[in-house]
Amino acid sequence: MKIKIFWQKNCPHCPEAKNLGKQLEKEAEVQYFDVDTFDGLAEASYYDITSTPSMVILDDEDNQIKIWRGKTPRLEEIRKETVI
Repeated sequence: MKIKIFWQKNCPHCPEAKNLGKQLEKEAEVQYFDVDTFDGLAEASYYDITSTPSMVILDDEDNQIKIWRGKTPRLEEIRKETVI
């Protein structure tokens, strides 16, 4: 299971998303992408992400399970969509 978190410096709700990612690091591989960088923007474009914070959940074969765009899901929402 992989979790990709998309954030940017001046985003008021991004710290909440990054904190949630820290909580999930013991249960899944968590990657963080700053959309103000070239690599972060490229990754965001791949998932059609145009707002932050956003979160992508992938299975072990990189198949998309769920995307939240422009919001931070609650931990319970993530657990409902995954088996972690």
